[in-house]
Amino acid sequence: MTSPFFSIVIPTYNRSNLFPLAVRSLLAQTFEDFEVVVSDNCSTDDTPQVAREFSDRRIKYVRTPQHYVIADSWEYARRQAIGKFVIMLSDDDAFVDRALHRFAEAATRFDADFVFSAIAQYRDQSFPGEEKNTVECPGCSWTSRIVGADEFVRPLYQFRPKFDMHPSAFAFSRSIADFVQARTGRFFWTNGVEFSAWPMTAVLGRNTVFVDEPLNILGRTAKSWGSNMGLANPGKARIQAFIDDIDHTRKYAPLKNFSTCNLMAEGMLTAKNLFPEEFAKYQFDEAAYLLATRGELLRRSSMGVDVSAEMSDLLQFATKHHPSLLAALNRNDEPSAARILIQGLRTVGGNLGGRSLKRRLQAFHLSHKLQNGTQHTRFWAAGDDFGFNDILGCAEFLGGHVRRMSREPREVASQTVPPEHKPHERTASLL
Repeated sequence: MTSPFFSIVIPTYNRSNLFPLAVRSLLAQTFEDFEVVVSDNCSTDDTPQVAREFSDRRIKYVRTPQHYVIADSWEYARRQAIGKFVIMLSDDDAFVDRALHRFAEAATRFDADFVFSAIAQYRDQSFPGEEKNTVECPGCSWTSRIVGADEFVRPLYQFRPKFDMHPSAFAFSRSIADFVQARTGRFFWTNGVEFSAWPMTAVLGRNTVFVDEPLNILGRTAKSWGSNMGLANPGKARIQAFIDDIDHTRKYAPLKNFSTCNLMAEGMLTAKNLFPEEFAKYQFDEAAYLLATRGELLRRSSMGVDVSAEMSDLLQFATKHHPSLLAALNRNDEPSAARILIQGLRTVGGNLGGRSLKRRLQAFHLSHKLQNGTQHTRFWAAGDDFGFNDILGCAEFLGGHVRRMSREPREVASQTVPPEHKPHERTASLL
């Protein structure tokens, strides 16, 4: 059986209203050499029926033998892939139509094992906040370049990540995943799957390439982990439901909370312990980890979430291991970056409250810039102003922006398959 260039794997659970949009964004791709694996983590809704409604031969549906925690679900899903490169697309995310073409082009041109792109964020109609049906697009250089392992990994271990780590925007060679599995037993190890898998891939792989274009759209919905655990307060019961669905075992993270910072810590420390020689030069900055955790907990507190237990755990650990940080950790003010982020979200939410004359003028000027290909900086756009109502419409809107702005060759590559990908010399003997 001939392996496709890409396997796009979509782990899903009780989101029959979301994953079809992700699949449809793939069927709109200009690059056609791929398979889609919809991996159902024992959903109790109509996911099986909805998945089987797709008639495209490139789409296959699989179901886990039982309901797994996140890392186990992703590992099961990944092992169903047969493509040369694998992309783990979250079921509430989407791609612009040139995404796979640009990924394949970058992987081939730079002889890479690891390719990732910039990310736009779309808040859908169900988003539990005021910014419904809006998209945030980052400022981009519209170029591709090799990123060294040090540039990718070191800032992450210092809790100053240089790149957005969201899994959907990354394509990794199956040979690297197989190598990690052969050495350690599996590829995805932790709840924050990306924080162990991506550093390992960057360190072990041949080349890592960053395509600085918004090819992936991160969906923020009422069912999304990021929306509920970082951007809004859905209530105690809803938060607990998310926590109940992850592995509660911590092997390496110093704290025991369920913050993003702790997901990062557990993932990064897992990678170091699995490959101690390869990660020896990357020191985990525990002080930065504690300060970042404080910032995250204060942001959650500002939204009305009770974080008293988590803050107590943080202070007890610092008292024992980092007493010099206690003064900083006991301050009640929000870190400046967090304060700016929250104020920015509030400002955007206020501006989106109605179609004022000012907002219509802003939309007109943005539309002019986008149409003329002069918009290089970060921007916000509301679907009501630009004619989209879901993530697929948003993908079409951003796809036009990508086509206008990309400096790379623009010819459609739907029938052009890059040459056979050769495994890294470190993994070749195992494959």
